[in-house]
Amino acid sequence: MKQNIKRIWLALCMAVCLFALSACSSAEADTAEEMDPSLVMTLQQGTQQYLDLFAAMGDEDLDNALAASEKNKDTVMQSALNSWKSVKGDLGALVSSEAAEVEIVDDGYVARIPAVFEKRNADFSVIVDEDLANITSITISPEYTTGEKLSKAGMNTLMGMGVVFLVLIFISWLISMFKYISVFEAKMKQKKAPAPSAAPAAVPAPAPAAVPAPAPAAAPAEEACDDTELVSVIAAAIAASEGRESADGLIVRSIKRVPNRNWK
Repeated sequence: MKQNIKRIWLALCMAVCLFALSACSSAEADTAEEMDPSLVMTLQQGTQQYLDLFAAMGDEDLDNALAASEKNKDTVMQSALNSWKSVKGDLGALVSSEAAEVEIVDDGYVARIPAVFEKRNADFSVIVDEDLANITSITISPEYTTGEKLSKAGMNTLMGMGVVFLVLIFISWLISMFKYISVFEAKMKQKKAPAPSAAPAAVPAPAPAAVPAPAPAAAPAEEACDDTELVSVIAAAIAASEGRESADGLIVRSIKRVPNRNWK
């Protein structure tokens, strides 16, 4: 029973797949049928004319066409001419071309011509809008070999790395120059500073003050008078301390000053 159910499911899945494939093929057939042969022929002829026009342009004609497109602000033609100018040297002269293949795209129609040039093959494509009123894009795609692609990629890598290293070296040099900025600023400040004024006149040194003359020594009579009075006072004090009525008989031979003034 289970095996029968599995077989039924497999049959249903196969039927769905076949139906989807048939629907896709019918849709493609409907799309192909929708393409008007006259429309296809018109697109093929117009694309071939553009290819022949580009291939027949010399350098002077190409420059004139670029100037005219810039003046008319035709960005599509200007971009196409710049693209053709960049790949013209890699292609060479046109040798032969096949009939254009016309397809329907989201924004209109595209006609692609496989062309053979002297140096390599290329695809020339023209995209127009649905109303066939305006050309939205013109592209030229040369076919490069794997070696050429690798060599171009290597050159682009080397150029990019070289530019990066050059910029880093320049930044390092610029940073190393910062130490000279302070020196330059100091020199500029010195130049802008006002010049010093003339030196003031020398002021004469003041005359030395007169040294006062030493005081004259006291007369010996006055010293003797002072000593006599002092001797009398001391003798009277000694006599009073011994209970004498007078200081007769006391002789003071010398007087010495002692540091301690307290009486003992």
